[in-house]
Amino acid sequence: MGLIARHKLISISAGTAVVAVVCFGFSLFSNFGRAEAENSKWKSFSEKNYGFSTEYPGSWSFEVGYDRYAPGLINAEITNKKCGSFSKSCNADCVDLRILSGKNPQGTATSALFIQLYENFQAVKSSHNAEMVNKMDLGGKTVYKVMSSAPTLSLNGACGGPLYIFETDAGYFAYVFAGLGERAAANEEAVVEKIISSIKVNGKQ
Repeated sequence: MGLIARHKLISISAGTAVVAVVCFGFSLFSNFGRAEAENSKWKSFSEKNYGFSTEYPGSWSFEVGYDRYAPGLINAEITNKKCGSFSKSCNADCVDLRILSGKNPQGTATSALFIQLYENFQAVKSSHNAEMVNKMDLGGKTVYKVMSSAPTLSLNGACGGPLYIFETDAGYFAYVFAGLGERAAANEEAVVEKIISSIKVNGKQ
């Protein structure tokens, strides 16, 4: 599938609506297998179940869960603790990152959500519309930034923002829904992209 015209973006939003239905009220827990290390002003996280690791600002919160939305799908949440509740309007300083990652399905039986996420990723990769999809390099990996707040707004609640998607050498794909308040969008984009550049998913260790 290609995204060469504006109406094609609707297919991405419609597909990620599946995520919104399943994930609304996103609440992450089940932090087993976790190893945190203080690194000056940043912390690092790594676990052995998926070989998932990332870095994030030390004053921010981090949670991770497994198989909550589909078997074989890891989910994580990183926030700067300035977002308030979903029932309130988007706080201007809010940064709310929601991450979903799993192994690329290759003819194996898996959930409809899992397949939809992977198909949406393929649609984004094949886009030639630079106004809607920005291809960039972060941390040595190719990241596709979807310039629409609709998917992120549906998943995160109060704050919309861009959607970042990439795949790893180990055959995993990752979605990063970046919910950002007005001031955060202007001031924290570099921090968000630093977090994304640090994300690795290398498979079970």
